[in-house]
Amino acid sequence: MSTLAAELQAQVDSLLLEQGAFAPLELLFATGRLLPADYAAWRRREIRVLDEVLMGSRESIREELEQSATHARALGLKEERQELGAQAAGSVGAAPRISDDPRLAALLASRYVPAQNAPQMDLFFDNPVAALTTGIAGALADANAPEAARLLDALYAKEPNHPDLPAFDRLLESLERARRPVTDARELLEFITAITPGARRLLGARARDLLVPQWRRMAEAVRALPYSPQEPMLHASHAWIQAQDWQEASGSVRAEPQWWRHAALGVRLVESSLRRRRRTEGLCAWLQLCWHIPGETGEAVEKLRWSEIHALWQRFLDTDETLVAQEFPAWLLLHEPALARTLPADLPLGRSPAEEHYRLVHRWLSAHAAGAEAQELALRKQLKERQPALFACLLKSLARRDAPAERNSRAP
Repeated sequence: MSTLAAELQAQVDSLLLEQGAFAPLELLFATGRLLPADYAAWRRREIRVLDEVLMGSRESIREELEQSATHARALGLKEERQELGAQAAGSVGAAPRISDDPRLAALLASRYVPAQNAPQMDLFFDNPVAALTTGIAGALADANAPEAARLLDALYAKEPNHPDLPAFDRLLESLERARRPVTDARELLEFITAITPGARRLLGARARDLLVPQWRRMAEAVRALPYSPQEPMLHASHAWIQAQDWQEASGSVRAEPQWWRHAALGVRLVESSLRRRRRTEGLCAWLQLCWHIPGETGEAVEKLRWSEIHALWQRFLDTDETLVAQEFPAWLLLHEPALARTLPADLPLGRSPAEEHYRLVHRWLSAHAAGAEAQELALRKQLKERQPALFACLLKSLARRDAPAERNSRAP
């Protein structure tokens, strides 16, 4: 299985675990190929065709979605159609188009659910309370406050003790708040954090439609605030991450002087880079954390929602118990020698022993690739003297490279 296929399957599994179903549209949000703000603009008829704002080639996107749909079917999920272009509050005109590519349009309008979760439509239509709660959820997701209020009043009249009434009230309040300027960013952060569990429970995947505008308001309200370790979530990068705007999240982290000395900022930069499929950029950020806050990297990797980093970190920990976190960057070069072509040799910002080991390994890989035998041997000797555990990794790296050649030479 290719790295891309494994990554796609992991993302499908993650979305299924989080939402109880899988929609190819959600994969676009999760990978940064579609920004929630652009999707909202499309639903308001401000964008003619949805695929005009997708990031990347249509062919690659369609292929990835085909692979994800194949994996969903292999898991035994049942395909059903979902309505993406429902009339949003304040929009006029014909229903918006998803794509001029029929297959891409069909993929984005599909959803995969466990067979036992298929709705029993007769029971649904015979249950007026269920119809009201579904209607309220849809109106809230569409930011249609008048319709949500009307249906909520009807639910109060029909079933005044319904357990979801307080949560619906709070979600309706969020729409009313959106029309007012932000006067207290801390209070807004507390409010959004408080309504998020209810939004996800009652609106499902469409909770994003209600929550993302709130997080964007939050991000703009604190855009000028510097990062404070005492209030790590009161920073624009946190809000942009929640809004799934990976580009803005990266920019807000990089705007902070010495962001690499704060685990929260570093984790956000790593995630936002990887979400945009900028692996080298994400790894560069991770290596800075290893050098500058090694004592926090173990906890940071647990907070990072990215399986590849978790797997690499665990492999590093299993390599040699004498290797400390600061040596992960040099180890990574030896584990994946091809990275020497993309990770810069001058990446380290300081002159600590671990940073010097990274430079030494990087120079050794360059000399090895160039066939500069004398330089290569001198660098190997330096590494053996300075860090024997890394030298052992170097020898294993050479053995892995030589093994295919040896097998080929023995082939008939």
